[in-house]
Amino acid sequence: MRIALADIARAQADGLRRLLPGDDIVDIADMTQAIDRLDVLIASRFGTAEGARHRFRLLQVPGAGLDKVELAAVPSEATVCNAYEHEGPIAEYVLSAMLDATVGLSALAREMPDKGWGPAYFSRQPHGELAGKTVGLVGLGHIGAAVARRAKAFDMRVMAVVARPRQGEPNVDWIGTGQSLGDLLAAADFAVVACPLSAETGGMIGAGELGRMKRSAILINVARAEIVAEDALFAALQSGSIAGAVLDPWYRYPGSADDPVEPSRFPFASLANVRMTPHASAWTAEVWHRRVKFFADNISRLKEGRPLLNVVRPPR
Repeated sequence: MRIALADIARAQADGLRRLLPGDDIVDIADMTQAIDRLDVLIASRFGTAEGARHRFRLLQVPGAGLDKVELAAVPSEATVCNAYEHEGPIAEYVLSAMLDATVGLSALAREMPDKGWGPAYFSRQPHGELAGKTVGLVGLGHIGAAVARRAKAFDMRVMAVVARPRQGEPNVDWIGTGQSLGDLLAAADFAVVACPLSAETGGMIGAGELGRMKRSAILINVARAEIVAEDALFAALQSGSIAGAVLDPWYRYPGSADDPVEPSRFPFASLANVRMTPHASAWTAEVWHRRVKFFADNISRLKEGRPLLNVVRPPR
């Protein structure tokens, strides 16, 4: 079987070769060059230009998001599958962000070296606790459920909004649909954006929604930047109408390490109440180890004619 890995999946070629030693596995730097007799393409991006050059039986997206895949461009005979395995580290990232904002261990650890033991001891200020705080989850898929489970271990109140009505979910105290988004944001001490980007969710959190949040609240985005309106978010943070934000995904991405593109049209880095990370919340060695095993399993299923896992679009 001939398997090609593109874009962010290319680095996993050796790991996949170890699991599938009998297959022809190549990594491709240029998707404009067609590959003969291709069976599986592992890529996070696929559009009309690629669709004109590549035929295959399986498009395995190496992550959960499909916002960079034009499904209409994928060959009709191909199955499209996605992959998860990232919800655990992302949930840990969210909890670490909430703990940093509430306990502030790094700041506490600077007190003694900066002030000395006696002054630091006698000038102690109370820090907060997560217990009793409310986390509002915008989305309750793999990531939202993983955050909810961990937040409950900290005795937090968990609220969530979902696309379709649900009767109830484990570890969630209150659940509503998109119409209740404003109520969730008004109650949350931490609002966590964890839903997919789509035509319905793009710009879903704008000036009006941010205006419902407490001045003490913090927004944590671990989904896609475009779910939160760029200009409205910067204005809310700059004015202090919300206390802060932890932002992992961005509005613009570099094409290479030398690309001077900025992550936003606005200078978020100039704001003291913003924590910026380079889309790294799920970037662990363990995630890729688990995903490569998943790729190998799905490819084996394809060979043997067994049902594929995580199908998001069957052959047409």
